[in-house]
Amino acid sequence: MINKAEPLIQIRDLYKVFGKNPEQALKQVKSGVDKEHLLQDSGHTLALQAINLEIFAGEVFVIMGLSGSGKSTLIRHFNRLIEPTSGSAVYRGERCHTAV
Repeated sequence: MINKAEPLIQIRDLYKVFGKNPEQALKQVKSGVDKEHLLQDSGHTLALQAINLEIFAGEVFVIMGLSGSGKSTLIRHFNRLIEPTSGSAVYRGERCHTAV
């Protein structure tokens, strides 16, 4: 049975960086390097930055944004097609994946 008081999906401080050394690039992002400079300096792409959300059972939840803003990348974390560089995803109270 689904507890409607608890979120069905929880995303906590989720980051996704694509490239050869995403953990090192993530350190740069967390120290203040923006998406454009990260790509120029290291060749890494910052796809998601510090995403936090909760989706409850029966709730209509919409993810909107411009092309290239990370909508599809975020949804791929929900169904575990990709793993986060940092952060966590929880489904029905069970941690799906966590990265530091």
